Amino acid sequence: MGRERDVRNFTENRVSSNRMAELESLASEVSDRLRGDHRVSIARFDATTGNPATVVSEQAPAEADDFVRRALEHVTAIGPVLGLTGAQAPEFLPDPSVLEATSGARTVHLHQRYKGIPIFQAAEAVRFAPDGSLSDTVGSAITVDQELAVAPKLAVQEAVRLAAEYVAEPQEDELEQTDPFGEPLPQPRVDVGDFRPEVRNIFSSAPERPSVLSPGPFGSEIKASLVWFPLRGGLELSWSVLLTMPGGQGQYHTIVDADSGEVLYCRQLIQTVAGRGNVYRKDGTERQMTDFPLPPEAYQLPVEAPASFPSDWVEGKETVGNPVFAHLGDSGGPAEGAEQDGVVTFDPEDAEGDDQKVLNIFYLNCYMHDFFYLLGFREADGNFQSDNFGRGGVGGDPVDARAHSGAVFGTANMGTPVEGSSPTMNMGLVTRTGRHTAFDSDVVFHEFMHGVTNRLVGGPTNVNALDSPQSGGMGEGWGDYVAVTINDSSVVGSWVLDNEGGIRGFPYDSDFPDDFGSLGTGRYTEVHNIGEIWCATLAELNRRIGKDLAVRLVVDALKLSPANPSFLNMRDAILTALAHMLDAGQIDQRRHDEALEETWATFAKFGMGPDAKSNGAQLTGIEADFNVPATATAGGP
Repeated sequence: MGRERDVRNFTENRVSSNRMAELESLASEVSDRLRGDHRVSIARFDATTGNPATVVSEQAPAEADDFVRRALEHVTAIGPVLGLTGAQAPEFLPDPSVLEATSGARTVHLHQRYKGIPIFQAAEAVRFAPDGSLSDTVGSAITVDQELAVAPKLAVQEAVRLAAEYVAEPQEDELEQTDPFGEPLPQPRVDVGDFRPEVRNIFSSAPERPSVLSPGPFGSEIKASLVWFPLRGGLELSWSVLLTMPGGQGQYHTIVDADSGEVLYCRQLIQTVAGRGNVYRKDGTERQMTDFPLPPEAYQLPVEAPASFPSDWVEGKETVGNPVFAHLGDSGGPAEGAEQDGVVTFDPEDAEGDDQKVLNIFYLNCYMHDFFYLLGFREADGNFQSDNFGRGGVGGDPVDARAHSGAVFGTANMGTPVEGSSPTMNMGLVTRTGRHTAFDSDVVFHEFMHGVTNRLVGGPTNVNALDSPQSGGMGEGWGDYVAVTINDSSVVGSWVLDNEGGIRGFPYDSDFPDDFGSLGTGRYTEVHNIGEIWCATLAELNRRIGKDLAVRLVVDALKLSPANPSFLNMRDAILTALAHMLDAGQIDQRRHDEALEETWATFAKFGMGPDAKSNGAQLTGIEADFNVPATATAGGP
């Protein structure tokens, strides 16, 4: 679709009966060498790699700390089971952030490398139960069955030039595109005729040779580094190039073969959609003077707030605080309030003017920061804060929230880099209705959720953990889900479009017509449409088990997810999160059993029963299953 490209073949099933038997035999052999009674078995295979997608641990010892060390030791010990060969020493780089669910379950994300160079989209998530015992390893490793030389024929400058030429002009099928709001989607162009990439810095001592190049005609510095790209059962040494279009109208991650110069992969990364202030809490119909910050009970979440909650939202007389820097456009300033008796009040005279837009995105972003803080998205998990107060993680990354006077690329968008760098949110005008996305909480909530999922899925240092088609679709679905959950509605963007049907194809009610089996067919090849099926599933889960429990499970599951998950991976992560809540004493047996029955009924309704299948997170090999497992009954195990 357009400039987006992936030359890999995801229709081929690389899991043969011989391969399964070989790895299952290795699992038995490796188990005999593990400490104590610890044994491993393969629960699921990945059709795209031929290696295990889930390796379950049983009777692993319970320990309370050193999760990163234990995760690394575990994948080293079970390397043969993961598909690693004798010529390939296990090589994984851990994400330093250990994600912790509300139950106390933890996930360590490990990024696979070969000769110190990252393997594209190859990662394992090692998960620990609430008691500290090793639960399972999910993800997919890449087999390297022969020695590969690190000898790029293309210099980084040549790779950047080829990537720049590829993204410089839109493809024909992009020219008539509109965004989800029905607004024209102008396609960015760059004149690269005289572009000669110039290296500013290259760290030649690092295996991947990270490089920074002058922006030239692009919008910011160009970053490039070596990466192994899985292709045709092997690995191709390639250059990974990040190009930002002028004016922030897109950012492309492009992978160029370091031998042939072929563009192997390209993906658009920008995702579209103590004070008081007079704000639009839900939509632009009525302003309400609201005290900042909100008390914990305002979020209606059945969780205990930490002693430090809530922190102040404003730090002075402007829309600047620890979680958010809200301002006008790309370079305009924040909105200013007036201080009296120690209270800063923001009350713009023009209820539709620029200051009101800035104030509104400040309020809604602060709201979302605190909403997800209560749900466990905190400093150590990679949340968005200028100062992390010594509670873990990396600070210096409040949301850079920009309210534009007019229209912006995609009408609304958000891009989220690795932890320590601020995500950028852009809110613009819907020109055909004259209404602004800064005044519609559905839109702001949706875009903020992109930031949450990009930090939690795969860990806060993996910016490619939602690249696969099903993963990217769920990214959109999660955004809609949090909007309809907080606003207790079944449509998204109805006010800003002045259309009660909102911006999606169908309402998220119990009559939603499609399911998992629809993926890859008809309209369900486009990322927002794919997301509709996922959001409809989660909205149904709200109705069946209550949104208080459902939203907690959804956020916990994000921390338990492997990188680039499928719908089925996330189904399993939600079920695992529910089991962990029982283990941690957060819910009793009766509530757990009822929720388990209704959760399986929800997934079965949408074709994600126990025998549903797909080729990883691709749109091939889709097989729906509408059955509920026999154990998913109240009182069952």
